[in-house]
Amino acid sequence: MRNWRWIGVALWVSAWVACSGEPKTELLYTDDFETVQLGPEWKNEGGHWAIRDGVLHSEGARNKDLVLTKPLPPEAVIEVDMVSHSPQVDVKFRAWGDMRGAMHDGAYHFILGGWKNTISTLAPLGEHDPRRVEKRESLQAEKWYHVKVIRHKGDIDLYLDGKPYLHYRDAEPLDPNIYKYFSFANWLTDCEFDNLKIYAIK
Repeated sequence: MRNWRWIGVALWVSAWVACSGEPKTELLYTDDFETVQLGPEWKNEGGHWAIRDGVLHSEGARNKDLVLTKPLPPEAVIEVDMVSHSPQVDVKFRAWGDMRGAMHDGAYHFILGGWKNTISTLAPLGEHDPRRVEKRESLQAEKWYHVKVIRHKGDIDLYLDGKPYLHYRDAEPLDPNIYKYFSFANWLTDCEFDNLKIYAIK
């Protein structure tokens, strides 16, 4: 009886570890921007985007994104470092977007310190979508933030500096055959990005 009890406990612990850990991943793409120019896999929608001192820099791009033309898998992990040099912060990117038009019109939006540093949000399709989830707090200008996004089994989670920050239960997922691209985004701020990594969830 004692042996069966311990076997049951061991199985329960193994199941808990499997369920509580992050999903297994495979690295698909990385860019540390340690080059002179952007690679051919990047498409500029018409904004100010340039590599400067080993980081990706943008200023006043007015929602003309820099789009990665390599498609994202439907379930993936995205990691990136980002900083705003403007007091209003407003630093952002989009993922699982539709590249047939402007990425601003159709994607999941990930915004830190938007609306003059009052709201951070995770929103489907549009920044003002009523389904969006948000956190109302100010963030810091001149501070590099490490952002991780995990899209897995109907959930999208944004982690900020290793801590859970925003969660969105995706009850109506965007069509993965159409909405499958990543882009850096900017409106009017002076911001930088670095160390982009994209993983497929296995």
